[in-house]
Amino acid sequence: MHMTRMTAIAAALAATWAMAGAASAADEVATLRVGTWLPAHHLIVAGIIRPWADAIEAETDGSLKFEIMTSPLGPPPAQFDLLLDQAFDVGYGVSGHNVGRFTMTQIMDLPFASPDPWSGSAAAWATYERFGSDYHEHEGAHVVGLFTHSNPSINMAKGRIEKISDLEGRTIRVGGGVTGRIMSQLGATPVQLPPTEAQTAMSRGVADGITFPLESIDFFGITPVITSITRIPGGLYTDTFWIAFNQDSWDALSPEQQAAVTKHSGMAIALLAGWAWTNGDAVGEKALKEAGVEFITLSDEEVAIARDRLSDMEAEWLQEAEARGLDGQKILDYSRAIVAAYRADKVVNKAQ
Repeated sequence: MHMTRMTAIAAALAATWAMAGAASAADEVATLRVGTWLPAHHLIVAGIIRPWADAIEAETDGSLKFEIMTSPLGPPPAQFDLLLDQAFDVGYGVSGHNVGRFTMTQIMDLPFASPDPWSGSAAAWATYERFGSDYHEHEGAHVVGLFTHSNPSINMAKGRIEKISDLEGRTIRVGGGVTGRIMSQLGATPVQLPPTEAQTAMSRGVADGITFPLESIDFFGITPVITSITRIPGGLYTDTFWIAFNQDSWDALSPEQQAAVTKHSGMAIALLAGWAWTNGDAVGEKALKEAGVEFITLSDEEVAIARDRLSDMEAEWLQEAEARGLDGQKILDYSRAIVAAYRADKVVNKAQ
């Protein structure tokens, strides 16, 4: 009887300790480091990364937290490799900064593929979610979101662009190889410089203009040297950004934490990007108009000329898809259908 009672007490104590241990484990907070290369007030961090992280923290009741680093561990092109090397748990970057590495993922980077950040971001993610497992372009990482920036314009410090032929003999600052090629095929001479050097380059005559969304002109302090801006309907080009976990960091999360991340990623990130760039462009446009900058819109006829000159880029993308055993036309058609569904310029509440 005595032994039975002692056994019961021991069992009760063991159960209590087990419950305490389980409660302690449940109360544990996992903090993930987020690599960054932009200041905290930039719209990608303040308008996309931070709200995304806050939503996940709320979803997990604080069991999963994100620490956004305050200084970069390397330049923008190094971010994906830093993520793979576990320099941080979560990172983001521009696919085009690693030329040839994410070619299939960059379908929205093709000329006139992304007319606005809402549809471009939605199509970038939906297309990757459906076909991306066949690309094998992000091994070692778990991609949770893709998004694009807003429709860029040609922003001139010297001269004005009213026709495609006006680009002949002009030196245009570009951010990467794809944009450089676009400018070359439209007749301009591209020069690749960091955005922080763009204003100095234009004020010294090293560059006549720059390809950038309106948000970026204002953010990087380039507004004072800009005299005219040419808008290009349909979206001359865009960059596809990625947000991803290191695969080991992702695998270390509980199923509940992974579900919380998934719930607030994908299309949710795409919509955050649409909001962020729409708002950022509004701020940039206001500053440019207050500075007296002239706004020009390229005509339909001139847009058709640009489309024709740049059509080989789509053909090359399709060839690359075929070389990888992918149905490139099916992927392209799907991305275009998503763009049409999510376009920001649709007219509603009005009989057609």
